[in-house]
Amino acid sequence: MDKINRLHMLPLTLPSFDYKTKQVLNKAYILDPVRKKYVLLTPEEWVRQHMLHYLIHHCGYPKGLCCLEKRIYGGKRYYRPDIICCDTLGTAKMVVECKAPYITLTNATLGQMMQYNRQLAVMHLVVTNGINHFCWQWEAASRQFQAISYIPTYDACRPTH
Repeated sequence: MDKINRLHMLPLTLPSFDYKTKQVLNKAYILDPVRKKYVLLTPEEWVRQHMLHYLIHHCGYPKGLCCLEKRIYGGKRYYRPDIICCDTLGTAKMVVECKAPYITLTNATLGQMMQYNRQLAVMHLVVTNGINHFCWQWEAASRQFQAISYIPTYDACRPTH
């Protein structure tokens, strides 16, 4: 069984979709519709592409307002959040961290998200391993994030003015 087939068999709880892959020198690549190029197909990328598809086709996020692995500066180092979803003004509204399906999501993962948020000040934080998905929403009144049981749609993240 080749590498592409093994990776595609990883069971995720995100909707499946039509994707394009290719193999070059024994390495598998998947077409990323946002970056508009083939990227190395790792287990984490498999989750990232499924989550991206879910956000665009099920939650209504415009493809052009999603950034993947955009480098942000956080004090003494750079970070690369997996997915940043912005509004039409270019303001980051949600950051998504994707882990491989075999990675257990822990408080350390949430800590990583909080590092991103120090620079981005988003309304929503999402972490997923393709099987389990956790989301937090910023509550201005309490000035803290509260866990929510759903991933918000684009309309819920749009500016109100």
